[in-house]
Amino acid sequence: MSHDAAEIPADPAPGSGPGLARIHPGRRRRHRLLALVLGAAVFVVDTFTDVTGAIAVLYVLVMLAASDTFSRRGLILLALACAGLAVLSFFIAHGEEADASAVVRCGISLAAIGITTVLLLRDQASKRSLVQANAALARSEKRYRSIFEQAPVSLWEQDFSEVRAMLAALRQQGVQDLAAHARAHPAFARDCVRRIRTVHVNDATAELLRLPSPAEALGPIERFLPADDPAPLAVLTAVADGSSQFEGRAKLAAADGQVLTVLLGIAFPDEADEFGRVVVAMVDVTQREQIQQTQLAVQAELARASRAATVGALSASIAHEINQPLGAVVMNAQTCLRWLGKDPPDVEAAVRAAERTVRDGRRAAEIVQRTRGQLVRDQRSDEAIDLRALIEETVALLETELSTHAATVVTQFAPSVPPIRADRVALQQVLINLMTNGLHAMAETQAAARELTVSVDGPGAPDAEVRVAIRDRGKGIPDEVQARLFEPFFTTKRGGMGMGLAICRSTIETYGGWLTARTHEQGGAVFEFALPADTAQAS
Repeated sequence: MSHDAAEIPADPAPGSGPGLARIHPGRRRRHRLLALVLGAAVFVVDTFTDVTGAIAVLYVLVMLAASDTFSRRGLILLALACAGLAVLSFFIAHGEEADASAVVRCGISLAAIGITTVLLLRDQASKRSLVQANAALARSEKRYRSIFEQAPVSLWEQDFSEVRAMLAALRQQGVQDLAAHARAHPAFARDCVRRIRTVHVNDATAELLRLPSPAEALGPIERFLPADDPAPLAVLTAVADGSSQFEGRAKLAAADGQVLTVLLGIAFPDEADEFGRVVVAMVDVTQREQIQQTQLAVQAELARASRAATVGALSASIAHEINQPLGAVVMNAQTCLRWLGKDPPDVEAAVRAAERTVRDGRRAAEIVQRTRGQLVRDQRSDEAIDLRALIEETVALLETELSTHAATVVTQFAPSVPPIRADRVALQQVLINLMTNGLHAMAETQAAARELTVSVDGPGAPDAEVRVAIRDRGKGIPDEVQARLFEPFFTTKRGGMGMGLAICRSTIETYGGWLTARTHEQGGAVFEFALPADTAQAS
């Protein structure tokens, strides 16, 4: 909004001209004097000369000269005065001897005066409406500025016009996937950010950025954005896609060096020429994020301690229950050896001892199997599971992890994926474990390329398998690790227990499926598992 609009006076009083208050009194007097002189001159020429033209039409000049100095009522009175002078001049000059041409000329003059009056009245009404609209606009601008300046949240006005033109040019060149373009050109996102300029901020923004005054925040926004934050690329994608708004998390570097976490909200205008003033709102959630991170760390440590205690209790339970059959196996084996060591050997007694050894060995195996079943099979609640819904729910659960690792998830679903039958909680734990491993594997990957792809392929036949693949963009799986990846207690993570992948494979195999891992030909690791389709539900 220009400052001129703010200087427009309040609505004119009823009956006053739209511009009377703004015309200097001396100028108003000069205009009226000029109108008077013109009116007198026209009357004299029309009345006392032999000019045969429609001289009275020139009363229009009188009205035009004085239109800005009269109100609506005054303009009507002026028009009546001019018309009266034209009629008076007609009777003085022609009287009862007036011919048809004189009458026509008088009628033309009166029509011209009437038409000019109507047009001038309409012009006054238009000016009055324009003044009122500008005054209302000025009041609205003043209210907006008051709300903007006094808002307790950080508000920015930013110029996106240059970067929008740049993104539109890329679209015309055939670039449709902005994320892929950014991965192929690492400096692209930063170059775009340099083109976004801050034109105005409120006091809350200066306080958020630890700046002495709001003016210090004006200019390129690049200096306040950490280099590894994926949020700017997401904003650029929203601009390129023509979105009306954007919401998400972002990082902000304050003047004192502290990196803040903010909730970001942007409302994009509909018209291209309005991108010079885009309103951006930010809410500082750094403290809340820190509390959440502390809670997650405590939960992770408690979960690790719980797993360790569970493993210890399980080990003690298995050792207690298996001790007796193993002792019986050893005793029967020794007995068998003694019978065979006799001279001559008592083969029949040795066979009976060997049979008891087999029996006790099978009993030990059953104890192990039963304990495993208590952990995986007996405590589960199998149901038909829609993998699309489960994966989308899992991605939502990992929102904080994704934000912490500055990563994104891309999901790819086959057109028709039948449900599978499994325990929902156990299968979701498998997905969380595999996706979390993928996030950790991308810790050293460039922020713009941290993408986790989760794809689901439907079966080729009703009774075939449904496959789920989770691919990261990390370094892949080293050859020396590949063979031992699913071994219990084997881990490459510092402080890890090495049980996650082993439990994942055991869980998947419990439902009749399989789990494998490999290095993708384009880089990164791919964990893929398959489960039988639930044919009862599919049919």
